[in-house]
Amino acid sequence: MSTKTRFGPQKIMFPCPTTLVVTGTMEEANIVTIAWVSLLTSQPPTLGISVGTRGFSGEAIKKNKDFTVNIATVGIMLEADFCGIRSGRDMDKFAQTGLTPMPSRLVNSPIIKECPLNIECRLTDWRIIGRTNHFVGEILETHVDTDKLKDVDHIGSIDVEAFDPLIYIGGVREYRRLGPKTGDPYKIGNNLKTKQ
Repeated sequence: MSTKTRFGPQKIMFPCPTTLVVTGTMEEANIVTIAWVSLLTSQPPTLGISVGTRGFSGEAIKKNKDFTVNIATVGIMLEADFCGIRSGRDMDKFAQTGLTPMPSRLVNSPIIKECPLNIECRLTDWRIIGRTNHFVGEILETHVDTDKLKDVDHIGSIDVEAFDPLIYIGGVREYRRLGPKTGDPYKIGNNLKTKQ
């Protein structure tokens, strides 16, 4: 029989997508690595990101009123980690990492070419909880690398294995990649033999 070990309040949650959040303009942009990202609502589509209050990135997002969320891949793991441990206050992270900014369609903040999924967001709300800024962004546009789609007319046809997203394991502090598909959500639960 298994037992449980208690650790009290901890910041453990996994898996989390490793994302590169960009704010600014094509001429002057900052990148910060954030794994604390979540979809919040579907109508309108919004997502939330959490950024510490002591760094440069939270102030930049408040000033610029928009940001992009770019899904990192295993192939840019070093660049992604660098952007999370260095401050944009003192350097141009695009220049330092060699990542490529591309113009967004509806916001000023650029997207990152090397990331296969890019989401343009307009800042709609923010508040501080503890020592963390919580930003809500309305999703205005979504970009997907065409060669990562099985069907270019359907967003649900993303080839996740071709994406090879970089996964962060919070609390354990590890990067990993996704494993194989194990089932179809909203469907396989119908096969459960219930106890009543």
